Parts: sequence; structure tokens; C-alpha cells
Amino acid sequence: MRELAPLSVRNQPVRVNRVVSVVALLVIVGLVGNSQAADYKSGWYVGDSGSELNLNSAESFGEQIWVFGDSGLILISSDFGQTWAPTASPISEDIHYSDSAFGALAIAGNSGMLLLKQEVNSDWVELPLSESINGISLTGNNSLVAVGNEGAMWRYGGSNWEFIPTGVDEDLLGVSFLDEDLGVAVGENGTIIFSEDGGQSWDYRDAPSEVIESPIVSVEFFSSVRIYAVTEQGHIIKSAREGTTDVGFLWNLVEIERHYPPGTNEFVGELTSLGVTIHSIDVVSTNKFLLVGAGGYVSMSNDGGNIVRQQINPAGNNTSLYEIAMIDGFDGIVIGEQGLVLWTDRAGEDEPVGFEVINFNDFDNFVDYSKDMLFAGFIATIKIVVFGIVMGFLFGVTLAMCKTSPTSMKYMVERFDPKMVRVVGILLAIGGLYQFYIAVPKIADLGLDGIENIFIPVGDPGSFGRVLLGIGLTFVGVLFMTHDGKFSKLDLKGFKLNPWGVRPLNTIATLYTDFFRNTPLIVQFMFIHFGLQLGRLIQEPAQAFLEDSTGGVAQFIKDEFLNDRAYISAICDLGFNSGAYQCETIRGAIQAIPSAQMEAGRSIGLTYLQTMRRVIMPQAIRICIPPMGNEMVNLVLNSSLAMVIGYAELTRQGKLITAVTFQMAYTWGMVLVSYFVITWTLALILRRLEESTRIPGLGMTGGE
Repeated sequence: MRELAPLSVRNQPVRVNRVVSVVALLVIVGLVGNSQAADYKSGWYVGDSGSELNLNSAESFGEQIWVFGDSGLILISSDFGQTWAPTASPISEDIHYSDSAFGALAIAGNSGMLLLKQEVNSDWVELPLSESINGISLTGNNSLVAVGNEGAMWRYGGSNWEFIPTGVDEDLLGVSFLDEDLGVAVGENGTIIFSEDGGQSWDYRDAPSEVIESPIVSVEFFSSVRIYAVTEQGHIIKSAREGTTDVGFLWNLVEIERHYPPGTNEFVGELTSLGVTIHSIDVVSTNKFLLVGAGGYVSMSNDGGNIVRQQINPAGNNTSLYEIAMIDGFDGIVIGEQGLVLWTDRAGEDEPVGFEVINFNDFDNFVDYSKDMLFAGFIATIKIVVFGIVMGFLFGVTLAMCKTSPTSMKYMVERFDPKMVRVVGILLAIGGLYQFYIAVPKIADLGLDGIENIFIPVGDPGSFGRVLLGIGLTFVGVLFMTHDGKFSKLDLKGFKLNPWGVRPLNTIATLYTDFFRNTPLIVQFMFIHFGLQLGRLIQEPAQAFLEDSTGGVAQFIKDEFLNDRAYISAICDLGFNSGAYQCETIRGAIQAIPSAQMEAGRSIGLTYLQTMRRVIMPQAIRICIPPMGNEMVNLVLNSSLAMVIGYAELTRQGKLITAVTFQMAYTWGMVLVSYFVITWTLALILRRLEESTRIPGLGMTGGE
């Protein structure tokens, strides 16, 4: 007989593995520290306006920049904002709003004063409205729209003003037109309305739930595929054309991954709001815009708001900034109270001074720069992996029990009188045919031919669902209607079918697993997050339910789970996908348990579910720990695909690091090490679990 080693010696490899794993994890954690300090100078310069009056609005008109302020002040600059000269003003009251487009320039005050200049050298034409105005937008060389309080809107078509009903009661605070037809207006309580006919009629648009109680103070219709708007509290929302959806129809809150304070590489991450009072937005390109607000706040984003860099204000933070006007992607001005004018020729980007450019070829410098981002991605990956594993296991167990359930159509009806079964069958068949009656005409309206019909679930998911329900109800209905108490098989030219042997739970579980196992995970990520918008569908009702809850578990859930839609979508998709694979693993383990175990459980009075829970599943789970461990390691690796929906896990952080450092080997090497630490630690835990739960006498053992 082989002599066993002492217990302390047998446990030594496990202990060593655990120690090595912990040390490797501490190496990654040890990367966290303070970032390297640096000095910057502002990309903005103070211009001499020659006035101490508040400057409220600015426009690029002709080859000059025009600025408008209190007491009718009008200033003009011909050198991109460096020097200014006053020009004669036709009015003496405060000018708060302006717009230039179609070769024309319009200005307005709060009291309803409004003037139009159709050409640079033409005279101002008065268009008195005598109503309180909150914003204006040109729709042509001689036409414009003005908005006011309680949903009020007026349209000037070249000869007179016309009141336009908007269907909203909230104050409208801003309006913007792309061309003569497409326009958008925003206001209090997240109000967004849209026009496609030059402002003659308006339709309501749903704002993201996070801004439904916030005033949207500024909006810019940049192109046919992009509109940006900001709330007073610093939420950034945008609308974009998605497929055949009209622009301006679907609005999404921009989830801010990073908000950099001025002149640093430190960041405050994963926000839904900038936490700053914003006054205006100016969009330079599809993904680039600048913001200004209270406290001298000015910032820029180059990627649609995911990363927002606050810029250094050379005038300090005691002056509010009211408006920003960019001439192109680099030249522009910012204006504010007490005559403040800032100009830039580099989009306000802060310029590093007083130190050498970081040499990322030096590994020490590279680690010092990337450690915070890498660790943030490390933690983000662990967050979705842990909950994805738990969710996948619960789905896997449930689906495996459904797949192995012996409940058949025969079992469901054999206890009932055949006449009653036939009556129920008639009702079910009628219900199934009714579903076809509703769904088929709608599917026909899609105009699909031949193989194109495979896309029906995309074109009309509701009708497709009705068709599936109709098939199921009709099948069951016809089966019940033909019930004669004998459960006869069908003989089709010598081929016998047993419809009474169909297992409904098995069928449902099979459809689920087949779908998730036969479609790419990366496509599932994009469909669930961008198509179904599952993150939003879960986030909004959950936040509403916990809205009045503070502290404790409720506050933890709101802070850690409900503040990031991409996080919610990533957990769900990993759980759904892993559940389909774990289902097959657990099902195989259940079928490996001798049937006598089930018979023994039932013979002592346990129900099927009680026998599964108390007898079968405890043994099956112990058997399937090794293959489930492999699936869980794959789940960790598959979590890298969450980057496609904007979730800031390890791989996405690696892409952000390489975008700055261009160090491919360093970056992806550190990402590889980070993934290895996670998967190796998980593998060691599962190996230890497997050893501690091994069934005595089960499995092969080798000899000496």
C-alpha cells in the first residue's frame, strides 16, 4: 500500500499557490499611487473688450466676431477676438440672445425687443414682439423662431409674427435650427420638442430619466446626425440618427467616464453630471464641443462627452462665463460678466510648460502614468465578473432543471377529464389563431420577401412574439382538442410521432440556450445595450423605486449598481451568455447521477423539486465544478468584450492608455498580467473548492 505523505506536506502546494496568487494581486494593487505633477498654462488669453458691462451673447458673422451685452452694447473683432471696437447700437436695452445663419444676424432681449440684419452691411430691421423671450434661432435669411415662458413660441415668416402652439407648458429656454426645416427646442423639466417643418408644428421627445426634472439650458443642432444639449446641472445629452430612426427622436444621457480638473491628468471618473452650473454649449464637430458656465468654468470634450477636460481660465474662477462662440475647430472666444473676453487659437487646450515631455519609453514613467487607469479597469473587470458568475450560475441551474424536467404534455392533462381537456383545447386554439390574426397583417406590411423573412424579429419583434405564441397555443390547442384519453401516437406513413411526449420546460430552455450559444457574444453585447437598451430599462425603474431611500443597502445599490447603464448591461449579458453554457454543464452532471437516486427520493415522499434540491443537485454540482471552472475562466476573458458598449474595464483602459502613450508592448503586457492574476486566482479557488467537495470513491486515481 502506498504510504500517504503527512497532511502538512500534502497541503503545502495549495498554500504556496494561494500565497503566490495573493502576492501577484498585491503587485497590481501596488501600482496605485500619486500621479506625476506637472505645470500647465492656459490655452485661453484675455482680450481687451474696453467695457465693464456684462457680455451675454456672441456670434461669428461675416469675417468678424460680434459680441452683445448689457445696455445695447455691440463689440466687433476682426482679429479672432484679440482686439475689440464698439459699434453703433440701435437700442439701449440689454441684449441677451443672438443667432447667425443663412447670411443673416438676429439679436433679442428678454423684453421682446428683436432686430434682424440680413447682410453684413445692411441696416438693422426691428421686429418687435412685445413678449418675454428666452431664445431665438434663424430659419432663413428673413425668418426666425423665438421661444418664451410656459411653452410660448413665435415664428416670423418675413412679414409678421405668428404664435405657434407647442403642446407644452414648461418654460422654453433654448432653440436651434439646422436648416429651414429641422429644429429643436428645450426647456424646464427636461422638455425637448422637435420640428420638421420650419417650426410650424412641434412634437414632444422623451428626455433621459436623469434630466426629466432639470432645466435644459442650451441646445445646438449641429448636423443631420447629431444634436447636443446640456442641463443647468451639467448633464450632457445627445441625439443621433440610429438606423432609420429620425434624428432628434431618441435622446441619451452621456455617461462621463472622466472629468479632468484643469491642468492635470488626474480625473474624477464615471459621472452622469459635471456637477457644474452650465450656461452654454458650442459644438465644433460631430464629437467635439466646448462648455462654459458659472465660476469661470470652461471645458472641452473630443469624444462626445465621455471624457471632459476642464481648462484653465486665466481670468480666475470668480467670473461667470455666459457664452462661447467657435469660428472653427481652433479659433474662438468666451465671454462673461464685467466685460470679460477670452480668445484662443488652439480650442483652449492647456499647454504643458516648465517640464520635459514624459518619455513613455521609460517603463517607470509609463507605469507612473498608467497605473491609476489600469487599476480602475482591474476593479471594473472584477465587478462585472463576480456578478456575471453568480447570475450565470443561477440561470444555469434553473435552465438545467428545466431541461431535465420529465414534465410532459401527457403528465399535464392525464389527471383531468378528457371532455374538460378538449374544451380547454378549443379555447387555446382560438387564442392561438387570434395571435396570427393580429400579427400576420403587420408582418406583411414589412414588405419582406423570401429569405428576408428571417429578419422579422428585428423589424417587428412584437408581431414575431405573437407568432411564436400563436404557434405554441395552436399546437397545444389542437393536441388537447384531439385528446381521447388514450394519448395515441401519430402515424405518418410509418413514421410515428408522440406529441404527448413534448416537454414544455425543456423546449423553452432549449430555445434559450440555442440562441445564446449560436450568436457571437460581442453582438449580444451591442444588441442588449444599444438595441434593447436593457441597462436603461433596468436603471430607470430601479432608481425611481429607490428614489426616496437613503443610506444602508439602498444607497449602496444606487451608488454601485445603478449609476452606470453600461455596467448593468455588461452584467446581464455575461450572466445570460454564461447561463446558457453552464446549463449544459450542469445538465450533463445531473444525467450522470444514477436514476436510482431520483427513484429513492420519490419513494420516501419527496416531490420532484424536493428531490432535485436535496438529493440530485448537491451531487451534480460537485461533479461539474471542474468544467464550470473552465466556463468561469472563459467568462473573465469574455468580459473584455464589454469595451464595445463603453464599459471601462481592463481592455478599454488599455486602449485609452495606448492612445496617449503609443506603448503597445507595455500596455498590453500589463493588461495580460492583470487578466492572468484574475483568472489564476479564480482557478485556484475553484481547484480548492473541487478538492474540498470531492465525492469519495468517484473519479480516477493514479498509482505509483
